[in-house]
Amino acid sequence: TSYSDSGLFGVYGVSQPDKAGEMCAAIAKTLGGLTTVGKDEMAKAKAMLKGRLLRELDDDSVLVKDMGSQLLMAGRYGTPADFCKAIDAVSEADLSAAAKKMLSSRPTVAAFGDTHSVPHYSAIEAALKSA
Repeated sequence: TSYSDSGLFGVYGVSQPDKAGEMCAAIAKTLGGLTTVGKDEMAKAKAMLKGRLLRELDDDSVLVKDMGSQLLMAGRYGTPADFCKAIDAVSEADLSAAAKKMLSSRPTVAAFGDTHSVPHYSAIEAALKSA
């Protein structure tokens, strides 16, 4: 989940205790991959996001909740066409810049359960910075 007012971006993972290190490495690699996105991948992501947005219009309760949230947060209602236009306006460079900014900030890491193979905080931070 991403909150623009606090700068938080969350990633959640669950693994067997002995696979926690591999999971952390896979998450860092995946996040690092956001810094270089090709045209085809970007087009697919945009199509999927717009498709999800438009499918949600079929659910009246989701639509009304969305309208209320937008009015409370922005003081206006953005139509689905407005959001599709905004999605289409995002470039590969925009996404790359946002990913680099996100990866340059200090992460917050929480682990629960058997954490013997969870990498040390400094290793996770280094993996994200080098991604």
